[in-house]
Amino acid sequence: MNLPASPPRPSPWAIDPADPRQMARLTLAYIGLHLLVWTLLPALSHRAPPWDNIEQLVWTQSLQWGYYKHPPAPTWWMYFWTELLGRTVWVTFFAAELSVAAMLVCVWRLALGFTTPLRAFVSVVLTSLVAYHGLRGIMANHNTLQLMPVGLLLWAVLAAVRAPDARRWLQWALVGAAAALTLLSKYSALVWFAVIGVWLLQDARMRSGRAWAPVLLAVVVGLVGVTPHLAWIAESGFASLHYAERSVEEGIAGNRSHWVDLWDFATTQLGRMVPALLGLAWLRWWLRRDAVTARPPAVLNERRFVLFMGLGPLLLTLALGVGGVHLAASWATTFYVFFGLLLLRWVPAVAPARLLRATLVVGVAMELILAGGLALGRGVGVDLLGRAARSNFPAPALAVQLQQVWRQHAHTPLRVLVGETWLAGNVSIHLPSQPLVFIDGDPAHAPWIDTPALARCDLLVLIDRSPGAPEPEATQRQWMARAQTHGQVSVPWTSKPQGPRLTVDWGIVAASAPDCAGAQLTTRHSPWPFGILSNR
Repeated sequence: MNLPASPPRPSPWAIDPADPRQMARLTLAYIGLHLLVWTLLPALSHRAPPWDNIEQLVWTQSLQWGYYKHPPAPTWWMYFWTELLGRTVWVTFFAAELSVAAMLVCVWRLALGFTTPLRAFVSVVLTSLVAYHGLRGIMANHNTLQLMPVGLLLWAVLAAVRAPDARRWLQWALVGAAAALTLLSKYSALVWFAVIGVWLLQDARMRSGRAWAPVLLAVVVGLVGVTPHLAWIAESGFASLHYAERSVEEGIAGNRSHWVDLWDFATTQLGRMVPALLGLAWLRWWLRRDAVTARPPAVLNERRFVLFMGLGPLLLTLALGVGGVHLAASWATTFYVFFGLLLLRWVPAVAPARLLRATLVVGVAMELILAGGLALGRGVGVDLLGRAARSNFPAPALAVQLQQVWRQHAHTPLRVLVGETWLAGNVSIHLPSQPLVFIDGDPAHAPWIDTPALARCDLLVLIDRSPGAPEPEATQRQWMARAQTHGQVSVPWTSKPQGPRLTVDWGIVAASAPDCAGAQLTTRHSPWPFGILSNR
């Protein structure tokens, strides 16, 4: 007697594209993979992180309501993770990419309100491939670390406009909090505020006084959130605003005309879209032979919101460039959070299982290719070529040499380095005591350093004398001139015997009132009750 064959058991790895829960787990797993890949591979391949990552590590020596270049929120974010996981190179990659990952979660949640769970997943994959979210997403600067606040702001704004009357006031209060966090991350938030404002003015749901009343609450909450920073700006002599002004002026002076500057900006943006565009092209090629069942359902609703937030910030910035404003390419970092949603229009409408499989393979493969290429190019590659780069900066070897110098010539514990951010910051994280960095030896750059208390400790002054190194600031030269003991150390930059070397002048300024073990070298500087939360 022949029994009927039992139906094949579904694979435990099979995912139903129509099941929202399964698609949610897959989307979060993909975002987790993105975070893992872009943390692990750079950490294994880089001896030193990008310059901005070191700057954040230096600034985390004190929690302030502002720093001489930028507002404070990214440094608070980095402070939390370094206190939890340590002041190491890999933590800077993790903190930067965690901001990217949180932004991707916000984009996914927004996309679920626009389209199907499957195509929301596709939009997340394509967004993750933008260079700002991977290749440059490891940079823990104020641009990358603003991605999460921008994602939260867009999520909060749409939720507030859609909210029923009973929840509208709470939702707009959350918008105010998200707006404050976005501005406390970087002043480029003003571009986002302008685009959101224009979208609100044209949206049919906002055409009544009753709809606008809660917006005033958002404004009040946002102002309350940034008031301590505004107080810091005034107390610091408008340091961060002057830095922004200098950045624009120096950028303009460095180009033949603002049209050349605008061309550079536009072409650079195109280049940073390329990984996502290649991912889309690969996806279309993979699905080229599948019959199209219908017009691709790019966005089922909120089309104007997607267009405004996907194109508005970049178009507004380009308009400013046409008007003569200097544009740095990295200022556009947060402008691509909806790029994947915009690209959905060109994703074919095919059998859901086919689209899911193709998207997953393309996304994972592209992530591994891009991250692996970065790791090989900036790790093994620069060493084999004998090139001196930031990624293979020999900070560990230099720190060993300077530790020996300190043991031979100093009489107090090593608690303070005087030097520029890159050199001193890299050395600091590789020394056992992880000393404070007195940035450029300039109190304006590190106002939390208690300069009178420095007389109680020997100070190590460092100046980079390698070919191509920047000229030291006048304040650095002044501290070196005060040193009673001088010397120079040199370490190989690569494994090539005849390759480039890192050469550093060192000087030790002897303590005039030695009592370093009990000295408190940082002082509360902020006028608001945040101040310094830890002393090293």
